Order: sequence, then C-alpha cells, then structure tokens
Amino acid sequence: MALKKRLGRSTVWMSAAASGNSAVSFLIFVVLSRILAPEEIGLVAFALIVVEAGKIVVNAGFPQAIVRHEDWDETFASTCFHLNLAFAVAITLLVYFVGVPLVSRYYEPAAGPILAVLSLIFFLEGVKAVHEGKLKREFAFHVIALRTVAGGLISGVVGIYLALRGYGVWALVGQQLVNHGLTALITLASTKWMPRLVFSAADCRRILRFSTPLMTAQLIGNVSSKVFDLLIGLLIGPAALAFFRVGGRALFILQEIVLKPFEQTVLSALSRISDRSLQASGTLRVIRMSAYLTFPVFFGAAAIGPDFIVLAFGAKWELSGHIMTVLAIGTAPLVIGYQINAALTATGNSRLVMVLATIALAINCAMGLTAVSFGLMAAAYGFAIRTYLTIFFNLYFFKKIFGVGILATLKPVSSSFLASLIVFAVINALRITPVADLHAASRLSISVATGVATYFVLMMTVFRTETRNFLLESVDFVPARFKPLIVALQRPVGS
Repeated sequence: MALKKRLGRSTVWMSAAASGNSAVSFLIFVVLSRILAPEEIGLVAFALIVVEAGKIVVNAGFPQAIVRHEDWDETFASTCFHLNLAFAVAITLLVYFVGVPLVSRYYEPAAGPILAVLSLIFFLEGVKAVHEGKLKREFAFHVIALRTVAGGLISGVVGIYLALRGYGVWALVGQQLVNHGLTALITLASTKWMPRLVFSAADCRRILRFSTPLMTAQLIGNVSSKVFDLLIGLLIGPAALAFFRVGGRALFILQEIVLKPFEQTVLSALSRISDRSLQASGTLRVIRMSAYLTFPVFFGAAAIGPDFIVLAFGAKWELSGHIMTVLAIGTAPLVIGYQINAALTATGNSRLVMVLATIALAINCAMGLTAVSFGLMAAAYGFAIRTYLTIFFNLYFFKKIFGVGILATLKPVSSSFLASLIVFAVINALRITPVADLHAASRLSISVATGVATYFVLMMTVFRTETRNFLLESVDFVPARFKPLIVALQRPVGS
C-alpha cells in the first residue's frame, strides 16, 4: 500500500480512537465534576500531573526508537524492552517512596494516597511500550484504535459505577487504573511478540543515544505544559487548579482527537522517507491539511466556551468557561508545533526537539511566574501568549533542518487562520442579538451551526483556492467509498 494511503488510513483510525476514548473520558469527568467539590478535583489533578511526567520517563522515547529502527531486530527490540522495564520499576519506586511524601507535605496530605495508588500506572506503561512501537512501525493503527476505544469504554463504565456508588475521587483513580491495565493487556495480546532473554550493550548505547534526548525533550515539554497547573495548585490552591483544569479539559480532548493522530502517524510515515525535501514537503502538506480542519475547531471552541462549560459541568464552574475561551485561542498554534516536532524526531534530530522543549520551558516559567500571581484569568492569558511565542522557535528549527522559510511555512495556513478568526468574531457577535436571551443549550446549538456555516461559506468562496488544495490532498487520504463525496465537493471550487 502506498505510504500516503497508509498515512491517511492510520490518521483516520487514530482520530476515531481518540474521539471514542475522549468521549468516554469526558463523560466520566463531567459526572465527577458534578458530584465532587472543586477542591477534590484539584487533588486528583495534581497527582495526575506527576503521573503524566513519570509516564514520559518510563517510555523514554523507546517506542519511537522501535519505529525508527531500519528493520525489526529481535535483539534490538528485546534490549529495548528490558531497558524499558528497568525504567518502569525505577520510576514506580521513586514516585512511591519520594514523590508521595513530597506531595503530601508540600501540596495536600490527601493527595499522597491518590498518587501512591496511581504509581502502578508506571509499570503498566513500561510493559507495553515496545509492543506499541512494533504496532506503529507496522502501521497497525487499527489495532491501537480498537484497543484505545475498548479500554476507554470499559474503564469508563467502571468509573461511572464507582462515582454513582459514592466513591468520590477514587472513581477517577479506578477509571485510570482499569484503562491503563486493559490497554497494556490488549497491546501485549495484539502484538504476539515475546522479548528474548538477551541484552546487547551496543544496542543499548544506540537506543539511549537516540531516546535520551527525546525523552528529556518530552519530559521538559510535559513539565513546561504543566508549569501553569503546578504554579496555580501550589500558589492559589486545589480549587483554583480545578477551575483551570475544567476550563482546559475539553481542549485537551480536542487535541487528542484532531492534533495527536496527525503527529503520531506523521512520525511513522516520515521515518520511512529518506529524502529531506520529500520529508519537508510532506510535513508542510500535513500542517496545511490539519490547520484547515483544526483552526476552526479551536477558535469555535473559544467562542462557545462559556455556554459549553455551564451546560456540561454546571453553573458552579462558570469561571472555567471564560478560562476555556482564552486557552482555546492559545491552543491553535500547536497545529504547527506538533507536526514540526514529529518531523524533527523522524529525521533523528531529537536533540533539537530537546532544545525546543527547553526554550518552551523557560518561556512558560517566565510567563507563569509573572501571570499566576495576578489570578486565574491572568494565568490563562499568560498560557495563551506563551504558545504564540514558542511557535516561532519551532519554525526557526524547521527552517534550519529542512530549509523552508518561516513565511513559507505560515503562508499555507494563513487562509484557515483568518477564516477561523472571522468565525470567532461572528459567534461572539450573536451575544448582542436576541440569541443571547435563549437557554444555554439553544444558544450553544445556534452558535455551533452559525460557526460551521460561516467557515464553510468562507472556505468555499473567499478562500476557495485553499479548499481546492485541501480536497485535492484528501482524495489520496480518504477510503475509496468517500472519494465520490470529495469529487462532488471539488466541483464548486474548480479542479
């Protein structure tokens, strides 16, 4: 199968999996947020910050090393597995015996037991990392997709049951453990590969040479993205952290649905291309396509944030709606950043990825320390601003490696960006019309319909050239049964 078709199908599978899993996890979060107090949500949120950082160290870039390796090699893969398992055990023990006491002492005593139980996730992650890399290098994204949905659905049912039975914060903890446990089990069963009792020192050095900078970059990037959460939790308190996390929850799900699938499949695809110019053009095409789809999603989410949060989570979370608006505007540039990082990783420039992550961390710390002291809304504005600042460093390094100028990278997404800004303005303008007096559900429905219609009209008329390019690219990506629809849409904008 042609690489472009494999990329397209893989992206569709990963997007479908992310959509299904995110819908389930979002439902769980909504149920818990309506039952629990903000302070309780903040306790779990802080523990999960530590867990997410630990998971990066556990994986340590090993799945990416498996994906990039020239051929499947049993010795290389087994060495990678044993290293991965050692990392998993080490991080589990470190968090349990060091992290838990620190969180209990310097954050909240009640958060300690939650983190202690969640530390089991590190071992579950370590067991499956190499197996997941094998699935990705073989483009078995349908297996990953089905695994993700199955794990999310079953664990979601468990989470809802525990919440209704009055287990409070432990409902979310239980859902996390069941999800990771099922994901690990299904991954191992699907791969049908067992590591051998061999360990190559030469392969170990090769793995660590590639994975250490990448793992460091991912860890720095994770800490960087959580700087605001950490500062809010430590300086303002668990309740404030809960409001901030609720405001960003829907956006996190949108990232999983519309951004991460492109990033994951781009890495697998570009790793199979050796020509640098083809890698650059492939990255630009994915950036252009993903921007066409995702810019209106994030700017639309920014416009409907206040109504959406109140409708989904309840009136007590109203502040989170305004936070969501600001955070959504700041999320849009990640469309470019994710794909550039994937391209740099696929070409073996993991050290540059680490440098980018370090720069982002420095900017986040500076903006966070400055903004958080002025309150939650100031923190949200600081978070949004830092994203636009860091994206120019991504563009600079992309130019350095691939020779593509900054303006040449931004030009293909400018039409989608401008149209999305207009959508944001149009939806906000509804607030000064009789629509503002309707029930929140009605306002939300009208706002979404208006936003979709506005973007469609703009892209089919004013920015028809961009739509023509998008549809031409889509023909090669979509399954055969959808091609007649793409061809029909091409007629109004020309061929």
